[in-house]
Amino acid sequence: MNILLVSSKYMPEYSGSGFRAHNLYRRLTGKHPEIKVTVLAGSETENTCADYSYDGFKVKRIAGKPFPDVRGKFLRALKISMNFHSEYVAAMNHIKTLPKPNLIHIFGKNYVTAAALNYARAHEIPAIIELCNEMDTPLQYIPRLNRIEASGRLPEKYHFVCISERLRSACLKNNIPEGNLWCRPNPVDENRFRTVDEAEKFSLRKKLTRFDERDIVISYVAKYIPRKNHRLLVEAIRLLPEQYKLLLTGPIVDSGPLRDRDSSVFNDLARRVAEYGLSSRVQISNGFIENIEEYYQMSDVYAFPTLSEGLGTPMLESLSCGIPVVANMIHGVTDIWIKDGRNGYLGNANAAEFAEKITLATKISRDDMLRESEILLSKASTAVLDEKYISIIGNLVKC
Repeated sequence: MNILLVSSKYMPEYSGSGFRAHNLYRRLTGKHPEIKVTVLAGSETENTCADYSYDGFKVKRIAGKPFPDVRGKFLRALKISMNFHSEYVAAMNHIKTLPKPNLIHIFGKNYVTAAALNYARAHEIPAIIELCNEMDTPLQYIPRLNRIEASGRLPEKYHFVCISERLRSACLKNNIPEGNLWCRPNPVDENRFRTVDEAEKFSLRKKLTRFDERDIVISYVAKYIPRKNHRLLVEAIRLLPEQYKLLLTGPIVDSGPLRDRDSSVFNDLARRVAEYGLSSRVQISNGFIENIEEYYQMSDVYAFPTLSEGLGTPMLESLSCGIPVVANMIHGVTDIWIKDGRNGYLGNANAAEFAEKITLATKISRDDMLRESEILLSKASTAVLDEKYISIIGNLVKC
């Protein structure tokens, strides 16, 4: 069975959805050798096409916008249209060189994924479409000026995968039948994201931080972008006693049109930490984190102040590690998983409220968190979700 995996971004470029897509098919091809995967990807930071291999998968990157910067009102619509046309045609031409896939599996939205879905519809290929971020419509974006060459219509055989109830609701509002929807959490690797004893916890803390076992450590691992709302935690730590410490880490976009914006987020945080005299209590760094489970496991509380999210995989991974989560209230997202007093607390994006909730979260017992970890993995482990994927793929391909 040939599957064309199409992702809006793919490694080595930082991409949460691309990373999960890759890991899904690494697991599925390991369990089912008859599945063969080819990868087609767009890009946010690159603007050149490339062929390369990543962890055993062949990848074609389509990136070639003639106008990478479309800011400003003058001729903006025309520039967007020309960018779409350039990458749409390049993606279509590449797909035509491949053996006809039995299934096209799409993660995210951009000009390349729009091309892949149009190809699937035109050639009667079933498609799985993963909705990875908040959105009002599950359909692919087609600029107004390009609606002659491309369409947002779906192929005859398709299935949407929604990572939150909010995204499921968006599908229903756009007349997607219930039978074509699967609402599921992002898979949590039960072999990585597991509970550890105190000895291992403090060993990891010594390895990763300058904090010790007497401290109460709050961690947040997230890309430095405005909506992740790191600043709230710097403000909250000022209101907490001295023994509370904060670790912030995650990647920064270092190229492309968002480089300056995202670098300023990190620089502003570092400046505030210094100005507030928090350098001994806040550890801040940047870079892609491979061993993210260790950051959860060494923590006492995981903070999740993000302002918007499709789901928030770190929230689930932390809970599976037995770590309580204090999260911003996002209806249909964080309130589905976080239950006050059981596995963490929900609050509004307010420093004083977050500080209070963090204090309360430290009082949740270890036994309660171990039980919550088991409950979460019974719903979100890779073993459970991979079997559902195989079932959906089989039903689409054999129809």
